[in-house]
Amino acid sequence: MRDVTGVRVINDDILVLFMRDQRMIEAELERTCSAREFYQGFYMERSGDGRLCVDRDLLQARSGSKCEVERLRQLVPAD
Repeated sequence: MRDVTGVRVINDDILVLFMRDQRMIEAELERTCSAREFYQGFYMERSGDGRLCVDRDLLQARSGSKCEVERLRQLVPAD
């Protein structure tokens, strides 16, 4: 997670994480969460392996909201 350099809200439940190595990762949040609360960034408790995992880790918005990530996928440019 230390490689995340930025975050962008895409819609109600999706964030795009911009990585130091130029990859983009789409993070779908649980339905009860609003991705808009994460527009200023987020915190995450550091796990032992340093990774963000589905059904394990929580993201905490600066506003205090906590959300679990339901799905992660790497975005790749179309040819």
